Amino acid sequence: MQRGSTLAFLLLAAAILVAGTLGWEGAEASPGAPAGADPPHPQILEASRAPRAARIMGQVALTYAPGMSTTDRERDMLQKAALARRLLDVQRLVELRRQTLDLSPPGAEVSWEDLRRRSFPRGEVVGVTLVAPVWVPARAQKLTTYAGFEKKWQTVALAASRPSGYVWHVAKMADINDKARYRPEWLQLEVNSKFAPIAALLLEYIFREGWYDPSRRVPLLVVRGGEDTFAVRLGSGPVAAECLSFPDEDGSSLAATVALCHFNDVAEIYHGHHSKTSNHRLGLGLDLNDFNFKGVGVVDGPPNPISRATRQYNRDAMHKLDARQMPAWVYRAAKWLGMRLPQEWVYFGYHTDWEHVDVGTK
Repeated sequence: MQRGSTLAFLLLAAAILVAGTLGWEGAEASPGAPAGADPPHPQILEASRAPRAARIMGQVALTYAPGMSTTDRERDMLQKAALARRLLDVQRLVELRRQTLDLSPPGAEVSWEDLRRRSFPRGEVVGVTLVAPVWVPARAQKLTTYAGFEKKWQTVALAASRPSGYVWHVAKMADINDKARYRPEWLQLEVNSKFAPIAALLLEYIFREGWYDPSRRVPLLVVRGGEDTFAVRLGSGPVAAECLSFPDEDGSSLAATVALCHFNDVAEIYHGHHSKTSNHRLGLGLDLNDFNFKGVGVVDGPPNPISRATRQYNRDAMHKLDARQMPAWVYRAAKWLGMRLPQEWVYFGYHTDWEHVDVGTK
């Protein structure tokens, strides 16, 4: 991206986010009947470059109405999910993978940094920036993420990489589990324009559940979309953050203890590199709450880990222990949309990648 377009992008993003922030004023959620104006729906920053995707997002935006029951909200989600697939003209989301791979140069390594600049046959740009409402704990701190076509995340964290979105950092488990003090905020990430309506529906459904029922608030702090390699900038200095730890790597015990993890830099928590075959490189996958909590005293404890432990299948219990863990109803909603769930494929060595949902591969 050229310097001029980068500046224009940042100004546009700032304008939308400022407007969105003002839109939250006075909008406190209450069980069964939201007060004040409806919250803003997800949006694409570059709507003029992906008008069809933006139009579909408007057509499938979730309904907010006083007194909507859980059943009403589920029915609305199912209807909008079916409508989104129909408007995208796909029966199975994996078709989006094939359509996007067709744009990659033959013999070249698939890269989001390349594909995001390309366009589909109808002229829609592949890579767009999705902005969606999310719940975050009271003391959450926003951190900018950077992206690049690099082998190591440290290169992205140190180099003059381009900004690609942001994440929310929370250090204390007490804040993470204090749902009554959550506040509505924004999350920003890059996705494939054809996947944007699907991703937006999932993120909005997660947010809307917390709007109607505070006990169902899920803090979406780190959502990864289209990228090869990402990281926040190195330079924060030493930080500490809490996560859980369990008695073993593969059992069912829920006897958790709080572990305090120490890092030389916050970038050691927020970074990642995707394999050459990953749907992330096509902008067709989401990692929901992706953290790198490792070290002494941490056993199977990061939220939504790559794990072989049977306890991880008890998603509601895991969410109760650490609200960053995705509860079962999130995966159910992803399945309504046609996404591939972590339980439906093996990551490696009989591990399950609990943070990852995508369009599938076959």
